[in-house]
Amino acid sequence: MKHVGAIHTLLSLLMMLLALTSCEHRPLEDPYNAHYVRVYIDENIKNVTCGFYDDTRNKPEYIRPRVLRAVLANPLSGEVVSERYLQSYGEDERGYYIDGYIAAAAGEYNLMVYNFGSPKTKMRNEYSYSDMQAYTSPVSSAYYQYFPMMQEAIDNNAIRYCPDHLFLTTCESIKIESKTHVDTLFTAQGDYFTAQSAVKSYYIQVSIKGFEYIHSAISLLGGMAGTVAMSTATPDEQDAVNIFFDMDYANVELNRDASTKRAVLYATFNTFGKLAHEQSLFTMNFEFTRTDGSSQVETIDITSMFDDPIVKEHQWILIEQEIEIDPVEGAGGLSPGVETWGDEWADIQL
Repeated sequence: MKHVGAIHTLLSLLMMLLALTSCEHRPLEDPYNAHYVRVYIDENIKNVTCGFYDDTRNKPEYIRPRVLRAVLANPLSGEVVSERYLQSYGEDERGYYIDGYIAAAAGEYNLMVYNFGSPKTKMRNEYSYSDMQAYTSPVSSAYYQYFPMMQEAIDNNAIRYCPDHLFLTTCESIKIESKTHVDTLFTAQGDYFTAQSAVKSYYIQVSIKGFEYIHSAISLLGGMAGTVAMSTATPDEQDAVNIFFDMDYANVELNRDASTKRAVLYATFNTFGKLAHEQSLFTMNFEFTRTDGSSQVETIDITSMFDDPIVKEHQWILIEQEIEIDPVEGAGGLSPGVETWGDEWADIQL
């Protein structure tokens, strides 16, 4: 019986030890190294959410970012030492924000936060604070047929998609101290962070005569930056590209002599910025594919327009020159009528 009692005592001790061990939670990361980050999104984007040239015209689609990538980097080497994807979002009297937590030990860091998952804006060198860049990809080869005069640009992958809006904020030399609670990272002014878009949206329009002959209109604009440095939000002067975008139409009316139709072609295009030293490439190329299957290419040099006060303030490019489309047989184009359509009745063979 003494042996049985000793065994029960031993088992009880083992169970107590097991219970104590199982109740001791060991987190993968020290909770004292977690830091709260809140980033407000500055959604005042000219020609997208505000300041549009004409409210009656189609506006570009704007989609709020839902995920931000936050990184902390070594200020000396630039190497990213911690990253998190912030996915909680809310809205208050100050505006829309995205927040979350990032882990890092006490020390000094450079912080960068930007929206993650844009369809057209890509990232490279994303684990180096100083070398990280945003860029856009070359357009699909299916579009090359529209730009035979741009063969050199095609060969150099210099016809790119317009970038999506890139909301970005940086803060260097953030000092994190050892604490016994979860703290909050702030700017040098003691405030939450605010991310602004590193992309500009320009509205552009041109008047055309002979609208009824047009089937489609697509455009290239040269002398644009194809890459932006993330740490400084500045365009790469060495990466000059042509950006590609479609154009819409408005204000269709007959000429005074009722011979042809006149209309306005317009678009809102996004860019990392214009390059001041690429003046010869600041050209708007219009290609009009007419209803007979042929096409007409028009080029207008708009280099000087970027220095216009209206363009600088409002980002509106209003081209005064009118383009005349050579007449062709047939009509329809971008605004086909339905008065010539008729009903056809026939048996369907099953």
